[in-house]
Amino acid sequence: MEQISSKDNEKIKQLIKLQTSRKARRESGCFVAEGVRMAQEALRCGLQIRRVFGTQDNAGKYAGIWEQLCQRAQEAYRIAGALEEKISQVQSPQGIYCVCEVPQVSQQDILQQGERKLLALDCLQDPGNLGTIIRTADAFGADGMILGEGCADCYSPKVLRSTMGSLFRLKIWTVPDLAATLTALQQAGFCCYGAALDETALQLGEFPFPKRCVAVIGNEGNGISPEVLSCCGHTLYIPMKGEAESLNAGVAASLILWEMCR
Repeated sequence: MEQISSKDNEKIKQLIKLQTSRKARRESGCFVAEGVRMAQEALRCGLQIRRVFGTQDNAGKYAGIWEQLCQRAQEAYRIAGALEEKISQVQSPQGIYCVCEVPQVSQQDILQQGERKLLALDCLQDPGNLGTIIRTADAFGADGMILGEGCADCYSPKVLRSTMGSLFRLKIWTVPDLAATLTALQQAGFCCYGAALDETALQLGEFPFPKRCVAVIGNEGNGISPEVLSCCGHTLYIPMKGEAESLNAGVAASLILWEMCR
């Protein structure tokens, strides 16, 4: 097994780029699953693993998972512990890094037949909110999520950590034109609900979601854009008794997901 000790090694440079650059992840079709928990989830969910890197000490500490990773990965490398300062995105690194291929999902799969409960996000930019929503969608049994232009990168290290592996189990579609996608969904028989308060808005909990539906959550500060909202057949709101003007986007999405999927 090749030993790498220099930060100038090309494989290490690429690993760092995948950790820090959305552009590098998009162009390569890969991301980094860092740490034992993420490595275990990548194995359990059958992700394609191109490369694994492990420090001498920590790869030995987690020998069982390291052996499985080496068997599944196309390439495996031992790296010097000193390199973790450059590579890791956490304060207490565990010394294991998996370069995985982004799962491929067909855009046409969004429109497939049968019962479908989907959540769409319009320019939701906070990585913590996105990670929370992905984990909640997985927990409540949503059939997938649609990310419009301007959303945070779901394969960034911060989002990955906050999903706790749910990202690997949930279908995620990234679309260039969310309004056009919602129009196509409605033509395919979906009911589309935008989370927005207007004179026609339906109160969450006071109506049944149909078997084929999609709910849309907007940007943290500005809500759903007018263009996307115009493509929603209905609007809905979450009733509140206190004096807060609005809910955090992650909390709002969680409440809507629970009601939609229960």
